[in-house]
Amino acid sequence: MKVLSIGNELTCDIHSFVPRLLSTAGEKLLLANLYCDGASVEDHYRNYIDENEIYFYSSFLPGETEPISPDGIALHEAVEDEEWDIVTIQQNTALSGDIESYRPYLAETAAYIKLMIPDTKILLIEPWAYESGRSIKDFEDNYNSDQDKMYDKIYECCLNLKDEAQLDGIIPIGRAWQTLRNTQIGDKLTDDGIHANELGKFLSSCCFYKAITGKNTAENDFQLPDYDKRISDLIKLCADSAF
Repeated sequence: MKVLSIGNELTCDIHSFVPRLLSTAGEKLLLANLYCDGASVEDHYRNYIDENEIYFYSSFLPGETEPISPDGIALHEAVEDEEWDIVTIQQNTALSGDIESYRPYLAETAAYIKLMIPDTKILLIEPWAYESGRSIKDFEDNYNSDQDKMYDKIYECCLNLKDEAQLDGIIPIGRAWQTLRNTQIGDKLTDDGIHANELGKFLSSCCFYKAITGKNTAENDFQLPDYDKRISDLIKLCADSAF
């Protein structure tokens, strides 16, 4: 299987533990991450149209846990590099609850990918809402610093865009975050209110792993380093239950 993610620096957080989950399960899979810091869905579309060679392109070969990372790649070069089985797309988190920020760019980008690779599955990543109590301008301006309001907007966007952009599915990372936040771990999944810490990265990776393999992470023996096994098991449970 071959999987390509198109996103930004938060996609790197999501991929953090995926290679080790795959390796532990004996999965032979080419995993690639095409990303540009801060990029939105509109940015991806315009970069495709203008053939801007500004992306980092990090690839994990089947069975490997260390990436090959050339930079200066254009979006169309990565899309046309392989016959990808799955392509994921991620919105800039600040815009993730604004449905107009996806239009028409998500549908146009998905249509191009389907034109190049008709049999690929295109999945939209549902991002997580910001951590409560953080002073973040976008959080204050767009959601009144209300985490539940932000997540509800993100969920609504993903639900509507799946059909509108003719996508094959949603990776419900945001839902898994909300579930874990309601456990004893609490709202402690970021370093700065936005970017994932080790717990947030592991949860996101578990969701991504289940989405691309169809396998429950509870059946995967990999455990989060430096944490009690019960923490890893709880995170896996929240990831699996999001689907």
